[in-house]
This record gives sequence, C-alpha cells and structure tokens, in this order.
Amino acid sequence: MRARLLAGAALFACAASPVMAQSSNANSVAPTGTPQADTPAEPQGPSETPPGAAPQDGVEDIVVTGIRSSLRSSLATKRNAENIVDSITAEDTGKFPDTNIADSLQRITGVAIDRSGGEGQFITVRGLGPEFNTVLVNGRIMATDNPGREFSFDVLSSNLIQRVDVYKTSLPQLQEGGIGATVNVVTARPLDGRAGFHATLAAGGIYDSLADKVSPDFSGIVSWTNPDKTFGALLSASYTNRKSQLDSARIGGWILGSQGLIDGTASSTGLTTDALVDSPNDIHIPREYNFDREEDTRERINVAGSIQGQLTDRLLLTVDGIYSQFNVSQYTRRYGDFFTERFVGVETDANNTVTGFNRPGSNFLAANPGLLEPVPGVSDTRVTRQQNDNIVWTSQRETESYQVGANLAWDVSDQLKLKLDASTTKATQRNPYKFVVVGSLAQTSVRFDLNPENDLPGLTNLGPITDASLLRAHFAQNDLTRVSDKGSEFHADGEWTADRGILQSLMFGASYNQRRKVRTRSDNSDTVCTYCGYDIPIPSNLVQAYSLGNFLPGASGSDALPKDFFTFNQEDIFAFLSDPANLVRPRQGRTAEEQAAEAARVEALAGGPYGRRDRPNARLDVEEKVVAAYLNANFKGDEWSGNIGGRFVSTRLRSAGFGQQIVRIFVNPGDDNLNFVYTDPQAISVRNSYTDFLPSANIKYAITPKMLARAAVSKTVTRPTLTSLGVDNSYGGRLTNATSSGGNPALRPFKSTNYDVSLEYYITDVSYVSVSGFYKAFTDFLESQTLPVTIAGFDFLDTRTRNGQSGSIAGVEVGGQYTFDRLLPGALGGFGVAGNYTYVSSNVERAEGSGTNANNCGYNGLSPHSANGSLFYEKYGLQARASYNWRSSFLRQCFGAASRPENRAAYGQLDMSVSYDVTPVFQVYAQGVNLTNQYVHDYSVIEDRLLMLQNTGSRYLFGVRARF
Repeated sequence: MRARLLAGAALFACAASPVMAQSSNANSVAPTGTPQADTPAEPQGPSETPPGAAPQDGVEDIVVTGIRSSLRSSLATKRNAENIVDSITAEDTGKFPDTNIADSLQRITGVAIDRSGGEGQFITVRGLGPEFNTVLVNGRIMATDNPGREFSFDVLSSNLIQRVDVYKTSLPQLQEGGIGATVNVVTARPLDGRAGFHATLAAGGIYDSLADKVSPDFSGIVSWTNPDKTFGALLSASYTNRKSQLDSARIGGWILGSQGLIDGTASSTGLTTDALVDSPNDIHIPREYNFDREEDTRERINVAGSIQGQLTDRLLLTVDGIYSQFNVSQYTRRYGDFFTERFVGVETDANNTVTGFNRPGSNFLAANPGLLEPVPGVSDTRVTRQQNDNIVWTSQRETESYQVGANLAWDVSDQLKLKLDASTTKATQRNPYKFVVVGSLAQTSVRFDLNPENDLPGLTNLGPITDASLLRAHFAQNDLTRVSDKGSEFHADGEWTADRGILQSLMFGASYNQRRKVRTRSDNSDTVCTYCGYDIPIPSNLVQAYSLGNFLPGASGSDALPKDFFTFNQEDIFAFLSDPANLVRPRQGRTAEEQAAEAARVEALAGGPYGRRDRPNARLDVEEKVVAAYLNANFKGDEWSGNIGGRFVSTRLRSAGFGQQIVRIFVNPGDDNLNFVYTDPQAISVRNSYTDFLPSANIKYAITPKMLARAAVSKTVTRPTLTSLGVDNSYGGRLTNATSSGGNPALRPFKSTNYDVSLEYYITDVSYVSVSGFYKAFTDFLESQTLPVTIAGFDFLDTRTRNGQSGSIAGVEVGGQYTFDRLLPGALGGFGVAGNYTYVSSNVERAEGSGTNANNCGYNGLSPHSANGSLFYEKYGLQARASYNWRSSFLRQCFGAASRPENRAAYGQLDMSVSYDVTPVFQVYAQGVNLTNQYVHDYSVIEDRLLMLQNTGSRYLFGVRARF
C-alpha cells in the first residue's frame, strides 16, 4: 500500500512540479491575456492517487524530472488545450532539452529554424518565416535587437526557460500578429515549485571543433518559498563566452543578362577592338568568388528573476524580469576575385549558366594592346584587368535587452476572476562594421571553372598573389548602425464562470501596446572609393602572410582553391589612407591639381576621410500604438468542448525620418562604383492607421477516452515588420547594377483566413500519435519586390517590401512519441522514440508589374518537407538522446544577391546528449551538436549556381550539474 501511495504521490508531484509549471487550465486567463496551455493532470491510471488528494503522513513530495517528465508535461499541454498547441518543457529546473531554445523548437511538428554561427536564431512555422510569428516572453512582447519584429532566440539562454508553447490556432485572448503561430516563452515562477530553498547549479565548457578552443558555460537557478507557499522568490542566471569559427566559399550572386565578351582565348595575341562583342543571349555569370575564415566570439549574460506574494486568499501579485546582454564579435579574413566585364573564352551549359571563363590580366593585355585603343563614340576603356583582393572585415553585434512586468490576479468571487498586467521592455543593438580591401591587378588571366561534378567551382591561374609589392589600396568602409526598440503594455483580463449549462465561461479583456523602433546609421559612404582603382601601393610592412589551413576539407574541389594570401590590421590601413601625403598622390586619371582639390574635400569632412558621418536618409523611426479588445465564450458538453469569439484591433502608425534627393550620380575614372551627391536632408513624417476584426472558433470532440478530434477556423493578421515601415532610402551599386532600397510606410497588414483539423490518439500519458491538416488563404501578402525605376538618368532596381500578393499554404503534419516501459522488460524499458513530419505546399498569385514574376518565386522560408526524429533512453540514472532534424530546400530571398533568388539546399543535423546521475545531487553531462559536420549550401535557382558552402563545425558541451 505504501509503495502505491509513493507512486501516486510521485505522479501527482510531477503534475505540480516546476517542470510542468501548472497554473490553470487552457481556458483560464493568463497573466497578460495569453491562455496557459497547462492543465490538470491526465486521467489517472490504477495506481495513481486522485488529483487533489492530500499526501499521507510522513510521505514527502517526490518531484519527478527527466525526459519522460518533460514529455508527459508537454503532452498534457497538447491534450487538454482548447486549441491546437504543441509544447516543449524543461526536463528539470534550469535544464531545457537543448542549449538553444530554437534548437528545441525545431523538434515540434511544423517548426524549422534558421541558424547563425551554428546556433538557432529564428523560427519558421508551417512554412511562414520569423516575421510572421509572434513571440512572447511570459505572455508579453519582448523588444528585439534586430531592426524588425523577428525575435532573436539566441539572445536568451535555454537555462532560464521552463516551457515554450507554440499556439498553431488562434484564440481571441491571444495577441494578434502570428499568422504562422504564436509562441510563448515561459520562465520559472517560485510558487509553481516546492516549498523551501532549492538550487540548481551547472558548470561546464563548450568545445568548437573548427576553432579548437574550449569556452566557459555557467548557469544557476535558486528559489525559496515559505512553508505556506504564500511568498516566494526566484533568481536565475547564465554566462557563456563561446569561441567559434566558420569557413565559407561564397559567390556574390549570379548576374543575369547579356555580358560583354572578348572573342578569343586566354592565349590570344594581337586582338583589337573588333574582338569586343556581347553574348548572343542572356547568361548567368558569377559576380565574385570569395573564401572566408570567420572567427567569432559570442558572449551572453542572462539574468531572470521573479517574486510572488499571495497577498490574500484571493489576491496574487507576481513581479518578474529578464535581462540579456549578448555580444557577437566577428573577424573575417577573405581572399576574393571580383568579376566584371569583359570575359574571355566564356563557356555555358544548357541552362545558360556560365561554366568557365578567363578574366584578362596584365600579360593578356600586353599581348593584345589593340584592346585598349579608344572605341569611336565611347570615352572609357573597354577592357579592365582582373582584381585579386585581400579583405579584412569586422563586425560586432552588441545587444542589451530587458523586460520587467507586474501581474495582479484577483479572484473577485467564485465566479469572477480578474487580472491586471503592466510591463515595459527595451532592446538596443550597436553594430560597428569595417570592410577594407587591399588588392592587386592580376598579372595572369584568372580562370573560373564551375566544375559541376565537384562541390566547389575552381579558381586557378591566379599568378603571384603572394607578392606584396603588387598590393594597392582600393576600398575602405567604416559603418555604425544603432537600433533601439522600446515598448510598454497594459492588459486587463477577466473570466466569468457559469453555474450550469453548456456555457462554461466568458473571457473578456482589453489591452494597449505602444512600441517604438529607431535605427540610425553613420558611415564614410562619401569616401569609400577615395582609393578605388588600385593606384596607390601599400607598404609591405602593413600586411602579413596568411594561410587557410584545413579549409572545407569535406568538399570536393577544395584542395585546388587558393589558400595563401595577405591579412592586415584595419586601423593600420585606415591610418595610411588618411595620411595627407597619400591623399594628394595623383590617381584615377586625375591631374595633380585635380587630386589636390579632391584631397582637400576629403580632409575637410567631419571625422576625417574615414570617420563615420550621420546619414539622415538611412534613419528609421517607427512608432506603433495598438488598442485591442476581445470576447471569448467557452462551451462544454458531455464529449465535446469549444470556444467562439473575436478580437478587435486598432493600429496607429507614425513613421518619421529624413528625405534627401539625388542631385548627381558619377563614377571615378577607372572604376564603375556609383557615387552620389544629395540635397540637404528634409524632415518627413507619415501616418497610417487601420482596424481589424479577427473572429475565431475551436472545437474539440472526444471520439473515445483516448482519441480526440479538433477543428478550428480563424482570421489572423501580421503587421509589416518595423524595418519595412520606414521612410528611409539608400542607393548604391555599379554602372552595370545600380540598386536602391528603403521603407514603405503605407504598407497594409498581411491577412489570412485559416482552417485547421486534427486527430490525436493518446496511447498513455507519455505516448501518442497525431495527424493534422491546415489551410491558410492569404491576401495583401508582404514580400520584398524589386521594380525598375529611373533616378537622375540611371536605371535602378529598387527593392523594398510591398503588398499585393495573394495565395495560400496548405499542409499536413504527422507526429508522435512512444516509450517502451510498458512493452519491454528491465533495462530495455528505458527506451523511447519521438518524431514528426510536415508537408507544406503553396500557391502564389502576383499582380502584373509586381516585379517578382521574373524570378518566379514562392514564399520565403517555406520548406515543402521537414522531419525530425529522436531516440532516447532513461533509466538507472542515465539519460541519453539522439536527434536528427532535416528540412528540404527552401527559398531564402526572392531578390537576393544580384537581384536573383537565393535558395538553401536541404539540410540535416544530428545532435546527441547524455547525462548520468552520479549521486542524487550531482549529475555529469555531455552534448554534441552537428556531429556529422554538415555543411550549409546556398545556391541561386539551381544547385550548380553556388552562392555559399559553409562549414560551422561540430560543437561539444560538457560539465557537471548539482541540485540542492
């Protein structure tokens, strides 16, 4: 009898423990109007103590933790929710399943992720990218450091998180904005745990295989509640300082169009301007070919805390906050060749993709001096020499973000509950960026070969690229971008419970949300090309030899790539270029007098030649105010339950900045970079407003005690990402590829009508299978479109977000998990499996003249197929899990590099983790990420047109965890 009581107490404690974070059922009012998906425990088995039963005398609460506890809690969330929800729950306090929140979310059916530096940063849900998913922290919007609305999951350590819920269908009390999904990240609360003092501490290291360095990784969480659990406090913190490396081969876009050719071969002699011809049709030719080694440092400091007080039997006050400081420092050394017309010996395939060519070097032009003779009616030189570039670029992402909130829950009576919530949040980003090119004009005619049989194209016949005497000054950029995001929210929510009948309750509420995003930029865009043209020698003592050792060893063709080149200190080059003696040296076809005048102009600029100067026309300042009200009625019958209601939303927008008109566009002699002269900045302010009514209905029917059927219909909106709403404009490019971009404050919200059905079979409280289908019909879809425009006599390709597209997405999701403890005896009963598969199809209807038809694109971020599977084991203090995540190829950008599509190839990654309880207090653990060392492969339209092949390496985490 005592054993049965202990087992029942253990299961009941699991239902009330911190890992389940139970607070109320799915129809109750959440702290800020977001429903809590947690519900009372599942139906009891024959050995379970009934929920609510008091523990027997002398029997202490037993807290069940681990993989099965996490799966049980997540499954309870899914089963008892009144809409379609999936969830990930911590295995123990301070122990989320993966080191990155996004990495865990990709294990949810229908969720895929985008990675940065090998870590998950953004999520895609049901084929809709990060800008179409609302992410909340404790039911509230948290400011983001990036310029848009997209939530960067990498700013938060998974050690702070207790649960993440993914709401795939809508409820009126859910904050609007998530056409893909609404995601709620939940941190720990002291009164959800056990009474007394408890702590979990972890110390370990992170080893990155490419960097070959070990980095520190620390975390801890402490909580205390009084014996009566009327007051509690909790504090958690984590620190990581990860060193990593990324190796990449990159082609900077494939130019589509007629190209200037030289009718001959690399060994031709005596050619004249008669050999200058154009390709007979449009061809795809690479813009540039680069080889990068990026060394990163990612330092993350997170702190979260919560204080709860049960002021009276009916009044609960919760105050909580979370703080993040996340700094990423990137240092990249690059060797690259930039390809411009004209090309020698061009070869193409059946897709009009260029498979090989040479670019003229000094020796070729010496053998063909007639190519340099003036062409009647044309003033510029028709043939230029190939450039071999040594590049150093550095970038920092320095972020701070916080959220602080207070919530008062008042049980006015047995039938009426009210909650008031107020919060404030802010995020900042500082992004200094420097890009310096020291290059040489090629002596030989550089050869490019696509080599479709290899993973990487070849780049050969480079000549003496390690001869420092050939190095010349070229391009130098010094930028600083700042982003500030600040917001505040106020919510009032209520729930009235009925005494009898099928009407169970009425939920109602109102909210006000104010948010302001500001982005500014300062740079030296007026002097980046002060030395363009490779005229001025760089002293050899300012550069150092550099070699790419062990570069992309798993890629065929990598052994024939250039490995040895030069690196340098950027500040040394800036100082050399800023020297007045060098500024006055004649170059770019100017006379000494002309150059002296140009040098005087450059020296007189604020901050000097390479100082950062404010760019008013790049300023983005968007303020958004949203008022919402909702009503939701919950119903319940013998075998069914459901809800129906609506949300009314009013949005007001102000977008401010500065406008500058282009007065003149010019190029320097011997160079094709565009330079711009602007009018003085003029202040601009644009206002916009709109209202939306968003109805929704959900129904759940119990076919049998273990089988549930669901259906839902709703209307949802996603407002334009804040980056897209600015009045900013920017211009750049070259004579052959002039580009412009900017904001569009007149954008309307993207709207969707959604239909969902699902069938779920619950085998046990841990095992289940489910299948669901969804259909979303879109109007006013928001996407980046590129249109031709003429400015100051030049033809530009203008890329910015626009409305106008309609279409649909439909899909099927299949998921399940199963534990073998009831099927297999002894140690074998510790095994379990979990997995899911998602198929998504899409239809796009674009208006004529949208500018996107030429690229024939679908939806950004949509992988038709995605799947993941896990095998896990848990018994005798040992926990182990192996997970494989895969998604098929998808479109990253319709108009990416060179205004052509950017695609990402199918990608699969194997991760593993293992831990062992040495004692009831101490646990050792180890995890491996990307164990098979998969490369990331980007391409343009067809896989032969490589854009990037990147090696992020494998990552290993190890350490010890203690629980007190």
